[in-house]
Amino acid sequence: MLHVPDIGRPLQEVGAAIRYRTSLSARVREIAILSVAATTSCAFESYAHERVGRAVGLTQFELESLAGGRFEAADPVEAAAYRLCELLNQDRFPVEDAEFQSLRSRLGETALIELVVLVGYYRTLAQLLNLFEVGVPAEE
Repeated sequence: MLHVPDIGRPLQEVGAAIRYRTSLSARVREIAILSVAATTSCAFESYAHERVGRAVGLTQFELESLAGGRFEAADPVEAAAYRLCELLNQDRFPVEDAEFQSLRSRLGETALIELVVLVGYYRTLAQLLNLFEVGVPAEE
């Protein structure tokens, strides 16, 4: 993003909006980001957001489940958010009407749209990070 600032700046603005100005809870946001990290095998995204996930209350079991490409939540909003992320990460469209209505009723239209944008943004970051082989910082 630093190498192409005319794209990097607007992309960073989208990132700031998606991180700080949405209706998504911090847990839902991190569940979505970690689902992208697992799907894209993005080591840096996993590394960075597992730390954030812990800070917002994700348990070690939940973090391991997300890293393994599965997540079960007792909270219906978190479960719906993860299901939507699965569909987005696997490009499983069109979604059957009944499933779409279920996701929409649990999440609400605003969060549904926010999650689509969040997943798209973090998939873009993961692609950049993976392309340029940005890995996990070396332990000191």
